[in-house]
Amino acid sequence: MAVFASCTASYQAQRTVWTVQEVQQWYNKDTAKANTNCVLYRGSDTQQHHFLTQFIDKWVFLTIKKNELAIPEEKPYKVDSAVKLGYYYVDPNNRFVKIKDFN
Repeated sequence: MAVFASCTASYQAQRTVWTVQEVQQWYNKDTAKANTNCVLYRGSDTQQHHFLTQFIDKWVFLTIKKNELAIPEEKPYKVDSAVKLGYYYVDPNNRFVKIKDFN
């Protein structure tokens, strides 16, 4: 039972759907992030925008519902392994506008 409980607890800690405000609050907790490329825009599908960021020592895939955030330079979200990791870095404090291309 203890093994099952610990597995479920770690699974529950891994969120994927976030609000704009939640991402901004998380981003602003660490002032070192303000000068780094840490939120990568991965593309959008019909329902959500997809992002990738690093949280402590883990990579976290974030999604934000399209009805909550408009991305001016929207790109298609692809999960094909031949596709690059993302398109460009965004600034969560400025409505997720593009700040730099991902090379």
